[in-house]
Amino acid sequence: MKKSNAFILILAGFVWSACKVFDNEVVVPAYIYIPSYTFQTRAEGPNGNEGDSTSRFLDMWIFTKGNIEGGFGLPTLIPIQRQGLTEIGVDAGILRSGQNNERLPYPLVDRYFTTLNLQPGKVDTIIPTFKYVDGITFKMIEDFDRIGNRFEFNIRQEGDTLIRFTGDSARNKERFSGRLILTDSSDFVRLVTVDEFNLNARVSPVYLEMDYNTDVILFVGLFVSDASGSTVRQVPLFNAFPTSGWNRVYIDLTKDITTLPLDNRYKLYIQLIRSKGSPMPNVMLDNIKLIEG
Repeated sequence: MKKSNAFILILAGFVWSACKVFDNEVVVPAYIYIPSYTFQTRAEGPNGNEGDSTSRFLDMWIFTKGNIEGGFGLPTLIPIQRQGLTEIGVDAGILRSGQNNERLPYPLVDRYFTTLNLQPGKVDTIIPTFKYVDGITFKMIEDFDRIGNRFEFNIRQEGDTLIRFTGDSARNKERFSGRLILTDSSDFVRLVTVDEFNLNARVSPVYLEMDYNTDVILFVGLFVSDASGSTVRQVPLFNAFPTSGWNRVYIDLTKDITTLPLDNRYKLYIQLIRSKGSPMPNVMLDNIKLIEG
């Protein structure tokens, strides 16, 4: 009797252990490989002219059947614990205001969708195509290809100028970029937008996109005017540090203007401070977009 009871206990323990091993069995995932992406802008459409298609989306945020899988830096191989026909969503990821510790899906770009037949161990490759969401407002685009200037000097020395140029150094060698040319005596220069803008960040995000290539620090911000037209404050937004080539930044203005009165008006500024006697700075700008979502 004792042996029978002991045998039953041993058998029960074996069955329980086998079930535990079975419950923890590793499921072979399917894989999605994303080597790159494309970004398309429209000359005509719901948003009007959207400007050039330069972009800097560093991460891909992945969704399966509406559930988030996470954010992954490009290029990326992503394991997916699903099988069969599955809807895949991909968001374009940015560094908010250029900060490496603030990575998020860009709210002004549409999610890309595709459907894949996921199989264990199989690698499916996708190259997402992104577009701006419909219904956003381009308050300003300065791409140096249009008639007229969107920026003017607020502070400068005689002879300082902002020129248009093209060629190998331009953001797109077949189109124009802007270059800041300073005199030897210039140590402080500021550009401001010609126009003022009314911005409402209480119901939708507001972003400033900008391509830049610089060997000095650029200070980017806002001048805020009240309903009477008087400038009431200066709001620093972003410091563009020297680069080794062209860079693009997505500056989030939303938090800076959400609490300000709705009848305020805004001007963008870009300024630099240069030590006298230092080498002539090399500052290039392009595809500056002020967008209200």
